[in-house]
Amino acid sequence: MAGVALAVAGAAQGAEPPGAAPLTVAPACRNATDEDAACLRFRYAGPAVTWPAPTIDPGVRWTEWAAVPAASDPPLTWTAANPGQAELAADVARAPVVTLGQMLFFDTRLSRKGQVSCASCHLPQRAFTDGLALAVGEDKLMGRRRSTPLLAAPFAPRLFWDGRAASLKEQVMGPLHDPREMNHDAAGAVARLRQTDAYPPLFLAAFGAAADAAPDAASAAAPDATTAPPSPVDADRMARALAAFVASLRPEPTRFDAFLAGQPDALDDTELRGLHLFRTQARCMNCHSGPMLTDHQFHNIGLSFYGRRNQDLGRFEATRELDDLGKFRTPSLRNVSRAGPWMHNGLFPDLKGLLRMYNAGMGRDPAPDNPPDPYAPRKSAHIKPLDLSPDEIDALLAFLKTL
Repeated sequence: MAGVALAVAGAAQGAEPPGAAPLTVAPACRNATDEDAACLRFRYAGPAVTWPAPTIDPGVRWTEWAAVPAASDPPLTWTAANPGQAELAADVARAPVVTLGQMLFFDTRLSRKGQVSCASCHLPQRAFTDGLALAVGEDKLMGRRRSTPLLAAPFAPRLFWDGRAASLKEQVMGPLHDPREMNHDAAGAVARLRQTDAYPPLFLAAFGAAADAAPDAASAAAPDATTAPPSPVDADRMARALAAFVASLRPEPTRFDAFLAGQPDALDDTELRGLHLFRTQARCMNCHSGPMLTDHQFHNIGLSFYGRRNQDLGRFEATRELDDLGKFRTPSLRNVSRAGPWMHNGLFPDLKGLLRMYNAGMGRDPAPDNPPDPYAPRKSAHIKPLDLSPDEIDALLAFLKTL
């Protein structure tokens, strides 16, 4: 391949982000030389909305890259528009609620045997993943999928790899009930928290006194349940606090952020070439756009292993809609180099190996049956061979390491 071409493919019709400048075709920077680097730097010198248009397939709605909204910004402007948005937006703006959620996030008492916490699978130093191919919960039981990265959770309309949770509040309670994760139940976790000296005052400070109500199972278990005032600790508040803490999480600032903010020397020539390839020939912007570098949608990239021992049909298992066969939620690429192994099943321990697989067009679809098998997953039309050279793959990898 003759180096980097800056000729821009057509953008999606009607897909321009609000307020963005019209997408235009820029002159080409054709040779992989110093002159190419200078040309690329000129084309990517201004704000992102003035950059050359990315390669976008027809019909794909995308948004331009931008800074991640700060947790201190008005929460209704950045929390996902799903059930409970108003409640989450109010909670994440209250420091006592977030502080309580942080304490719960790192507390192993939420698991039945006290072996694991939320942070056991979502380590801050690993971009809130755990470095394992498959999640490992209480009693060392292994799940079917990799721990879901959390950094995009506040912005996602649906949560988990298969989108089975409709809100962050629903998502944070999923691991508590999962027999392969925390293996517990809400009533048991609440009863345990009520027995501590620390939690009741923290719940009271975060949410105020409990409203008068009939005693729940945890209250009824207390010897003086008929006379004691309602406890400020309950399952709904526990879920709200955990959701508020997760909503407050943000990626670590990177050189990519500095480049977006107008520092042209934040990326070297190889990394800038990788940025351009990401947006054009590598076709990554079809799924990885917006501030979090994800479309928050579900796609089949050919890794469902249909009919084999490791079969995982993704979103279909939550919806039973044939159109969802083999689809998984697009992960954010923020801090991606620290979030391996990669893919929903942790299949790739090495980012370069993953890029080579994308370059080849990912996995193959199952062979057609006669009569056709309606349950055979079919790969997204966005996934196709990329014809990247080894040097271009290296440049793309260098760029990913800046995110």
